[in-house]
Amino acid sequence: MAAVWWIWRARIALCLNSESIPLCSLKLRIMDYTLLIENCHSNHHDTPSAKLVKWNALEGTGMILNVDGSSIDNPGISGFRGLIRNADGAWVHGFFGNLGVTKILHTKLMTIYKGLLLAWELNIKDLWCYSDSEMAIKLTTEPVDE
Repeated sequence: MAAVWWIWRARIALCLNSESIPLCSLKLRIMDYTLLIENCHSNHHDTPSAKLVKWNALEGTGMILNVDGSSIDNPGISGFRGLIRNADGAWVHGFFGNLGVTKILHTKLMTIYKGLLLAWELNIKDLWCYSDSEMAIKLTTEPVDE
């Protein structure tokens, strides 16, 4: 059905507007439309399981660095933000910025880096880092195989 639809549209575009749609573009449109139709009629929907989270100071006396980097696309326009809290959860210092166009993992790692720089400037030595990126935390805390 998707193939018939896009071939018909390509023919109309050619006949009425003298507009030729490249074969590779037509093929991609057919594949995308087919996938869309299949997903619309599928009874199987993956619903993510809820995970209850809360801020936790780990009953420590140190500071907590909460970071979050985001990207509109991957790669895309990226930004970062974060804050440092004391062990009671009170705000100590915050930061934010723009990284330009970059990939999301790079954004997450740069956000941690910027937070660590701020902590160093504030002479904070006892610090825990919280991030929503498990990969970024692993890359900064675990050995990397070469």
